[in-house]
Amino acid sequence: MKRRQRIRGMALLVAAVMLWGCSAQKEAADTYEAYQGYACQDESGHIKYGLETENGIRLHCFFQSGSPEYTENIYELKLLPGKGAKASVEQVIDGQGVDLTASFRKFDFSFYPERVIMEVERDTDLLAGGASDNLETGEYTLTASDWKPGSAPAGEKQAETDSLAPWQDRELVAMARAYYQKEANFLAPETECVDNGDGTLTIHLYEIVQDDEETSHTGTSAWYTVDAYGKGKDDVFGNEVKLPELSLAELAEYMGTPSKLTYIQDAEARQEWELTGGTVIAECLEAVKKLEIGEKTDERASDAGDTLIFTFADGSTWRLEFEAGNLRRNERYYKTEGWNRIRLLLKDELEGEGML
Repeated sequence: MKRRQRIRGMALLVAAVMLWGCSAQKEAADTYEAYQGYACQDESGHIKYGLETENGIRLHCFFQSGSPEYTENIYELKLLPGKGAKASVEQVIDGQGVDLTASFRKFDFSFYPERVIMEVERDTDLLAGGASDNLETGEYTLTASDWKPGSAPAGEKQAETDSLAPWQDRELVAMARAYYQKEANFLAPETECVDNGDGTLTIHLYEIVQDDEETSHTGTSAWYTVDAYGKGKDDVFGNEVKLPELSLAELAEYMGTPSKLTYIQDAEARQEWELTGGTVIAECLEAVKKLEIGEKTDERASDAGDTLIFTFADGSTWRLEFEAGNLRRNERYYKTEGWNRIRLLLKDELEGEGML
């Protein structure tokens, strides 16, 4: 009988603790709701970080990633209430569902009556990117603001986050090179990639290290396996990765050196040329870096199409399609300035060969 009473007593105690925990969590959630829309600004007055506290805790981060336009990243946070005003972040999930918790050595909030202090310490071993595209180590003060979740920072038009995705294989290689350079401060000179046949690509970044006049060996920088959106894992360390999105100019910068350029002109008739001269290929790639890609457009000119296919030493290719000078990509069209520079380079190189 006494044993039964002890068990009943323990069950009641457990139930009480669970009820207290649920009550504490609800009380904490209600407390956090008062901080909906609290935000901090960067030096130029744009919203940098903003809190969404209704139905959970989300941190909205506005990054420039090397571009004048802002891109929004949203982190889902699970908080563990501490003593007084303090709460520690127990879990961080990004917009793609990737768990980034291991990327932070410290991530705390202090909720005061008229301000929120956010303290961040990143694990630099897992940090990819710079201040323009990362929540970095530091202490940030968020206060009441006019910003609301879902709005662009400081009234500016919010940049599209999937403007060029999904990515081509060679673009993922370029993104991997950029990612590794930001992590290790080293740009791997050699690359190779393998299509795994399951929607993922394995990328090898390496260098050829000369041992002596006769022998050399391969020095591996990184192995990544990612999908067409740059999401995957580091095959060496096992952690999840999300390769940073790059602009067209940045892609061209990290592409490497092409060995061949195929130009296809669809006008009155389809014509195709292969160029192997290093100078004209380099000039065309440089001109690609200077293209100004604008907003999406519905303007079509199906009777005038141009295609550039850059081929690299490992056999991978980068395909760029244009229609009436506008970039055509993933069945979308973008207003583009600068195609004529590329056209003039090609026309000069192909003089007398029938290019229109």
